[in-house]
Amino acid sequence: MTTAPSDLDRWVLRPARRPAPLLRLVCVPYAGGGTAAFQGWSDLLPETVEPWLLRLPGREARFREEPRTDVSVLVKEAAAVLGPALDGPYALFGHSLGALIAFELARELHDSHGRVPAHLTVSARSAPHLPLRHAVVHRLPDDLLLEALDRRFNAIPPAIRDEPQMRALYLPVLRADVTLLETYVHTPAPPLTCPVTAYGGRDDPEFGPGELEGWERHTASAFRMRTFPGGHFFLNAGRAEVVADLMGDLYAGMIP
Repeated sequence: MTTAPSDLDRWVLRPARRPAPLLRLVCVPYAGGGTAAFQGWSDLLPETVEPWLLRLPGREARFREEPRTDVSVLVKEAAAVLGPALDGPYALFGHSLGALIAFELARELHDSHGRVPAHLTVSARSAPHLPLRHAVVHRLPDDLLLEALDRRFNAIPPAIRDEPQMRALYLPVLRADVTLLETYVHTPAPPLTCPVTAYGGRDDPEFGPGELEGWERHTASAFRMRTFPGGHFFLNAGRAEVVADLMGDLYAGMIP
């Protein structure tokens, strides 16, 4: 007899349980991605930090569920589960679309559950109050959508374009995630009280001057920005360097 997963296990993959973590790190993937985006992070994080990888509807273990297309709905659902479970210090990290979700999740966890993050790290995403720089593509036909995204990010695997089964599995999630991003409307609110760090790729075509720096207005605490070698997915090749830099921020937050 199998046991149904708990709500927390539906929403969070905990690949490395720590016996006595000082902080939990909630990681949110990019559009079309899942927990595999953070493969190897558990080995790079110290025993004091427990990784919680957010499982979004429509992919991996939740592939039978309908992917969400509204950021506010997604964030409220996730926070309803995470809020009661985060009984100690936590931080948030999100890459690309994940940065936007992590930001809104930080606001929702604070407003509805009284859970204030120790730190928020936003990666490869312009500040949420800034307009999109590119044309809206989430309503395009399948072939044109994939072509537009591949031109922009150079990251659509050939199997997704050429194999019908892979395409049928992956494309609805990708379209839903692009819809999340392109229909997002920023609601002004008081800035976060935790420090915020913004990461970017030096060759990322998604950002112009000031778009990463714009995150500074969303914190009443410290703000820092750092760029890494690479394009939009610098996270993959620079995993060790990114985690090492991230840990500098997290260690600083652990010191009273």
